[in-house]
Amino acid sequence: MAWLLGLTAVILAPLFIGEYLTSILLLIAILSIMGIGLNLIYGYTGQLSIAQSAFLGIGAYAFGLIAVRLHLGFWPSFFAATIISGVFGFLIGIPALKLRGPYFVLVTLGFAAIVGVIILAWVDLTGGANGMGGMPRPSPIPLPWGGQLRFDSLLSIYYFILFFLVLIASISHRVVHSLVGKTFTAISQDENLAESLGINAFSKKLLSFTISAMFTGVAGALYASYNAVISPDLAYFTRSMDTLAYLIVGGVGTMAGPLVGTFVLMAIPEALQVVPYLKTLINGIILLLFIIFLPKGIVGGFKTFVSRQGKPGKPERGEDGGP
Repeated sequence: MAWLLGLTAVILAPLFIGEYLTSILLLIAILSIMGIGLNLIYGYTGQLSIAQSAFLGIGAYAFGLIAVRLHLGFWPSFFAATIISGVFGFLIGIPALKLRGPYFVLVTLGFAAIVGVIILAWVDLTGGANGMGGMPRPSPIPLPWGGQLRFDSLLSIYYFILFFLVLIASISHRVVHSLVGKTFTAISQDENLAESLGINAFSKKLLSFTISAMFTGVAGALYASYNAVISPDLAYFTRSMDTLAYLIVGGVGTMAGPLVGTFVLMAIPEALQVVPYLKTLINGIILLLFIIFLPKGIVGGFKTFVSRQGKPGKPERGEDGGP
């Protein structure tokens, strides 16, 4: 019921708010997809990756290069960018996932830094600091009864991206609640025990990492198409840190956590109308407060509260006839 109410709210919201707030919701939807990808590898598989910004940049630039340089149109470019992001995730995951703990974190951080440097330095391919422009919007989709769905307005783009957010969230839900998803959770809780039970931990972590990269590649391609211009800052590792903050505030290892956390940390600075350089400070303060007072995040804390309310309290002395 909560999911249905939330979906209804985000569907109807653009009809009552202006274009500026609609664009904010649109960006929240894109970054939520990125958060869902991080949640799969970190929240459910227990592997903290700082490489999400790299996959976001790879998805965006792969989409741009194929669509603008090769002129293949939106849909071929979109699916190719998703696959390319997954391939990079697979190739990087092979050596990185053989490491554990802080060593894995450092490798993913290094990969994110390398991708950012390559995008900035390879001027002939990526445009360097000037970035790339001319990204195409989604091609019209013909309808069976005639006519077509066109994506030439902010509202139509909003619903287009919202569709992919719901799709990615649904796929993530199916994966997490499948037998494969159960092995992800088992690995996150005790990898050595999972391996002793016959689970190939490395292959399952690699699968989770690859799917996570593909989800983030989708976010990158959608951002490129919506914004029409992409620049190297898209792949800076600070975006990975922002996504991690969204996830911690929303609730690590919960389905709604990436959506709730992204909304809270993006909506509060907008509501306060703060200048851009203060947003990082405000988000840092919010993150610190959550880590100290609500470490399970909003969704995790709410679930804990509900479960405690559902448990019968201990009888007071004398209630059961005792002394």
